[in-house]
Amino acid sequence: MKVIGVTKCPVGIAHTYLAAEKLENAAKEFKYDVKVETQGAQGTENLLTEEDIAAADYVIIAADVAIDGKERFVGKKVVELSIKEVIKDPKAFLSSLEQRAVVYSLSDVEGENKPSKAAEKENTQNSFGKAMMKQLMNGVSYMIPFVVLGGLFIALSISFGGTPTSKGMVVNNPFWSKVNAIGSIGFNLMIPILAGFIAFSISGRAALAPAMISAVVANDKSILGTSSGTGFLGAILVGYLAGYLVKWINTWKIPKNIRPIMPIFVIPLLGTGVLSAVLILFFGRPIAMLMGGLQSLLSMLSQKPETALALGLLLGAMAGFDMGGPINKVAFLFGTASIVSGTPQIMGAVAAAIPVAPLAVGLATLVKKDLFNKEEIAAGVPALLMGLIGISEGAIPFAASDPKRVIPSNVIGSAVAAAVSLLLGITDVVPHGGPIVGILGATNNVLLYFLSILIGTAVTMCMILLLKKRQMKKQTID
Repeated sequence: MKVIGVTKCPVGIAHTYLAAEKLENAAKEFKYDVKVETQGAQGTENLLTEEDIAAADYVIIAADVAIDGKERFVGKKVVELSIKEVIKDPKAFLSSLEQRAVVYSLSDVEGENKPSKAAEKENTQNSFGKAMMKQLMNGVSYMIPFVVLGGLFIALSISFGGTPTSKGMVVNNPFWSKVNAIGSIGFNLMIPILAGFIAFSISGRAALAPAMISAVVANDKSILGTSSGTGFLGAILVGYLAGYLVKWINTWKIPKNIRPIMPIFVIPLLGTGVLSAVLILFFGRPIAMLMGGLQSLLSMLSQKPETALALGLLLGAMAGFDMGGPINKVAFLFGTASIVSGTPQIMGAVAAAIPVAPLAVGLATLVKKDLFNKEEIAAGVPALLMGLIGISEGAIPFAASDPKRVIPSNVIGSAVAAAVSLLLGITDVVPHGGPIVGILGATNNVLLYFLSILIGTAVTMCMILLLKKRQMKKQTID
C-alpha cells in the first residue's frame, strides 16, 4: 500500500520535520510505501508529484495550520489530524486509516456549498474554538519572522545609533537610520500579514487581499478618522471577518462563466469594499470615543496625589494590554505629555511598564523550556532583546497565539511595574521605555528604575508559567 503525507506546524521548524520523520518510520514498520512532503520555514521540501498522488491509496495531512496545495487531493482518501497526534502515536492512526479516511471533495478545499463529509467529520472532532485557534496560529506563524526581523533591526539601530532627546530616541546616523527604517517596514507588514493568513486559513487565497488591505485600513487613523488605529488585535478581528465573509461568498450560486473571475476580481473587490466600509462607518467612532475617554480618565487621575497608585496601575495595564497598539499608545502619549508639563514621573511609570511583556515571555522560555515548543523558545530570545531596548511588540507573537494566558499576565505585571515606579518617584525625561532608558541616563535613579522593571517582569513571567502549567496538566488529564 502507498501512503503519502504533508506535515506543517505553525512556525515550520521543529515539529514539521519531526512529524514527517515519525510518520515515515511508522509507515515503514507497516511495510507501506511512504513519501512525506514538508511545508516548513525553508519552503516545501520532498514535493509530492502528480504521479505520487495518483498512485497513493491514502493521503495524510498532519498540520496545525492551513497547508498549501490542498486541491491536489480532491478525489483521494484523506485523513486530517494534528501534528501532536502524529508525533505522539503514529502507529495508532496508521492502523485506523480505513476507518478515518474520507474521500476529499472540492468543497473541502474551497468551502463551497454545504459542508462535505470530511468537513463534518472534522467539526465533530474539533470544537469551533479549536478551529479558530488553528486559524489564528496560521496567521501568527507567518507573522513571527516580520516581528523578529523588524524588532531586531530597530533594536540594533537604537543600541548603536540612538540618541536620547526630548522627542524620544532619535537615530541620526545615516547608516543606522536606514537600519531603523527597514525595521519599521517589518513592523508595518506584521499587521496585514497576520490578518491575511488568518483569513487564508479559513477560505483560501481569495481572502488574502480583502484581509490584508482591510487590516491596513483598520490601522490607518487618517482613513478611520480617529486618533489611533486598532493594533494587532484589530488585525486579528479583520482576519476572521475577511475569512468568514469570503467563505460565505463562496457558497453563492454563481454561473459557470462568471466563476473564474470570482477569486481574482469579484471577491477581492467586494470583500475589501465591505470590510473597509464596516471599519470606517462602525469602528471609527467607538475607537475615537474609547481613546478620548481613556485620555480624560488619565488626566483626572493625574490631578490628585491620592490617585497616584491608581494612575500607575492603569498606565501600566494599558501599556501591557496590546503592546504597541492603540491602548498602549494612549498611555505612551500621556507619558510623553507629562514630560512637557513638568511631571516626568508619569513617563517613568510608562517607561517601566513598556518592556515587561517582551522581557517576561523571553525569560519564561529560558526558565521553563518544557512549557514551550522549540519555535516559541527560538522566538523568546529576540523578544528578550527587544524588551531590553523598550520594544514591546516582541511579545505580540506570544500574546496572539495564547491570548487567554499571556495578555492578562502582561497587563498585571506591567501594571505592577508602573505602580512601583510611581511610588518610588522614578522620573524619565525621554519618551521611550525599557532598560536602555536607564543606561543612557534619562532616569533619576537607575537602580530603582531597574527594580521596578524587574518586579513587573517577575510577576508576568510567574503568571505565564503558572497558567501554562495548569493548561498542560488539564490537557494531560483530558
